[in-house]
Amino acid sequence: MKINNIKINQYGKLENKDIDLDKINIIYGKNESGKSTLLNFIQSMFYGISKNKNKKTYSDYERYNPWNKTEFSGTIDYTLDNGEKFYVFRDFDKKN
Repeated sequence: MKINNIKINQYGKLENKDIDLDKINIIYGKNESGKSTLLNFIQSMFYGISKNKNKKTYSDYERYNPWNKTEFSGTIDYTLDNGEKFYVFRDFDKKN
């Protein structure tokens, strides 16, 4: 699988980000720049975001829910190894 594009409307500290990914990608940046948030966004897009605390102070939903929330959502455009292309949109405020 290859992720072609990531569009983040709002997720944690990330806001209005449009990331095009080419052949080989390395995500780098200073501390607290959003690298782990981006990784969690990708995971949440495919598997959903947990509202369970599981012995943590905050659930992932509470942790990444933007404070100045307008649209807690994003999209991922990806291609499978067999060439099939998919576009996924997720609004994290919706139950489905």
